[in-house]
Amino acid sequence: MTVAEELVDLKARIATVFAQRESLKQAMGEGKMPPRQGFRELESVDTELSALDLRFKQLWDAQQQR
Repeated sequence: MTVAEELVDLKARIATVFAQRESLKQAMGEGKMPPRQGFRELESVDTELSALDLRFKQLWDAQQQR
């Protein structure tokens, strides 16, 4: 996979995980999910999103230095 392809893939994965995060927040806000479960899942999603963002930034920065 080329860097450009990985960036496209990461961008799509970030969008998917971000949508999951927003869905969790909405479910918690509407009381459709117990707070303890919601916060646990939200923490997991946030960790995944952070890792994806970091990888995207690393690749983006490396590509810009060429």
